[in-house]
Amino acid sequence: MKSILIIAGSDSCGGAGMQADIRTLTSLGFHTLSALTALTAQNSMGINDIYPIPSAFVLKQLETIITDIPVHAVKIGMLFSIANIKEIANFIKSHKLPHVVLDPVLSASTGISLLEYEAIPVLKEMLLPFTNVVTPNIHEAGILAGIKIRNQNDMFQAAKLIKKMGPDVVITGGHLEKEPIDIVYDGSNFQQISGSRLDTPHTHGSGCVFSSALAAFLSQKNDLIKAAELANGFVRHAIEQGYPCGSGSGPVHAGWKQDSISDGSCF
Repeated sequence: MKSILIIAGSDSCGGAGMQADIRTLTSLGFHTLSALTALTAQNSMGINDIYPIPSAFVLKQLETIITDIPVHAVKIGMLFSIANIKEIANFIKSHKLPHVVLDPVLSASTGISLLEYEAIPVLKEMLLPFTNVVTPNIHEAGILAGIKIRNQNDMFQAAKLIKKMGPDVVITGGHLEKEPIDIVYDGSNFQQISGSRLDTPHTHGSGCVFSSALAAFLSQKNDLIKAAELANGFVRHAIEQGYPCGSGSGPVHAGWKQDSISDGSCF
């Protein structure tokens, strides 16, 4: 069984973050290696507090894993601090790990910042050059590229600007006003992945699920376009089977391939 290393924060209500990553990879038949970067106190209504894991202990988790277990791909999610970015960038660089996918988690859907504002330039300068693929939504892509994204042409422009920083780019278009379109750019060619919009409020964790699935499919020797298409299909099924959990937006069903929900609710 292949092992995927997840470097991300914890979601205490289980819909996103490390919990969603583990469910995704388990559903796809992979073993999850995990290094936590932050703890959150949150529920379906929002995040109440964040406790950052000290960067020295983040590195201790990573170094302990790598001395014993082969890593076939890496997914990086919430990092929160500049110190964490620096430690993880140096770790990725020194160990030359394969198929590094970065989901640049900048803020929660409720607007709470999940990355220190001053850390964005550090993320771009220190981590992006050692990342194989970055998977921003249109809001995150706009911040990384320094432009406002309103339509598909803006997505193309942002992808080109981000690619200059190093990684291949997959911009997810679920937040577009019209039908969602993902844009895949490898520096030479663009590929569009289209789909109809799903009428559901239960989308919590969709970005985490997509990036984890992408890392898994890349580890199976799929090229970027094929891996992105497979990840898109996986997360679409997860959204279709999203379920209520609490009073706010419920999670996507990241474990849809492996299990089922008995009553359609976690109450």
